[in-house]
Amino acid sequence: MSKPREKWFFLIALPLAIAIEWAFARTLDWSAYPRSEWVALFDLCVFMPMLYLTAFTSELTRKARLLRCLGVAGAGLFASSFIVPEPNQFIIGELSAVRKIAMVGIVAFEGWVLWKVIGAVYRHDADAKTLEREFAMPEWIAKLMVLEARFWKAVWQFLRRK
Repeated sequence: MSKPREKWFFLIALPLAIAIEWAFARTLDWSAYPRSEWVALFDLCVFMPMLYLTAFTSELTRKARLLRCLGVAGAGLFASSFIVPEPNQFIIGELSAVRKIAMVGIVAFEGWVLWKVIGAVYRHDADAKTLEREFAMPEWIAKLMVLEARFWKAVWQFLRRK
């Protein structure tokens, strides 16, 4: 589970950086500096992930940090595509293909995680404490998931009897 300090990064630091880049883009004369998209890309896709990586080195495992850094970079690329005017998106256009390929990988990974969670919830001996520990989810969500699984198991048993 993420630490409270990490939540402040996503609630304050990242939105603040995006707001600053948005203000930069609105005040910049894009006709005089047509290829200035690199400023937003560097700040949001390189600097912010590196800031995240250095700020949370001891709190998370390496894999968790790198996955979240990729998420921060993806969020930066997504925000940059709205911040930079479309006629000035040279690099962002090239990176959009990479973003689409990454999204396919992320959706496949999320599907795999969902399959694991559903399998764990619908196990015969599933309990909230085990789910909470294995998947780092809040206890109340684990309890609700176990209750829902029991409900659907009961519905399935009822339907099979008819």
